[in-house]
Amino acid sequence: MALPQLSLQEAPRQHRQLGVRIRLERSIFDLADEDIRLLLDALAHHGVLCIVNQPPIEPRQLHDFAARWGEVIELPAGLAFANKEPGLPSIARIGNIRPDGSIISSVRFAEYWHHDGDFWPPGQNFIVNFLSGVQIPSTGGRTGFLDSRLAYEQLEDEHKADLADAYVCVRASEISDFQKAAPHELPPDVQHPVLLPHPLTKQIALYLPDSSSGIQKKNGQSCGAVQTLVESVQQKLGVREHVWEVGDLLIIDNLQVMHRSMGGYGDRPRLLHRCQARISYAR
Repeated sequence: MALPQLSLQEAPRQHRQLGVRIRLERSIFDLADEDIRLLLDALAHHGVLCIVNQPPIEPRQLHDFAARWGEVIELPAGLAFANKEPGLPSIARIGNIRPDGSIISSVRFAEYWHHDGDFWPPGQNFIVNFLSGVQIPSTGGRTGFLDSRLAYEQLEDEHKADLADAYVCVRASEISDFQKAAPHELPPDVQHPVLLPHPLTKQIALYLPDSSSGIQKKNGQSCGAVQTLVESVQQKLGVREHVWEVGDLLIIDNLQVMHRSMGGYGDRPRLLHRCQARISYAR
């Protein structure tokens, strides 16, 4: 995505758009606590941040940076593509490169619209992704974004009212990337409201995890398929795509943004390191 480049102080005050590039005066490893708070404010405002012009980020450093934001999440192997960084269970290897350097053939992981962490119950799903670009293919491999906060704002008032008490049931067993997970690794089913006020900004976004049971109301009435609404959002707003460069650090707010791999890289090597932190609503 072609993003404006802002200073850390400018970013939280600029007109909101889906994603901004942040130029820092120092390394992420040297940020003060106040800098982290400013980054969180900027993320809550824009939904996606790309920190540029940073030195290479080692997996342990990515973990330590995420830990400054909240509780670092360690997913079981079956919920992390069964491809973790050796010795660092909090770091998932996103793409098609195993730790030994071999290629996982015909990878199609995460090539669908989703919110990471939607299988956690309400109150535990304020998940922030930290993605570090390690190896970027010459073709394909972009990450796409949908602005679910803007999607809500552009709904007709009647549609907003219709969704006011609607919810979606998330079943981890139905998530395609978890098909090889062991039964004991799958969390229980959870329900999420479709209209989700952000805990920091109070701005409402559409929260649209996929579900076989679709969007339902508390009175049992159906509001249609999740995928139908997601496709409508995509048609109205279009897709923002991040073109990766080695060294990019992408930070994603999963409460107000949907994302997906855009694929298209075949068996060309692609590797991102991903760490996740759960942000406390009390911040």
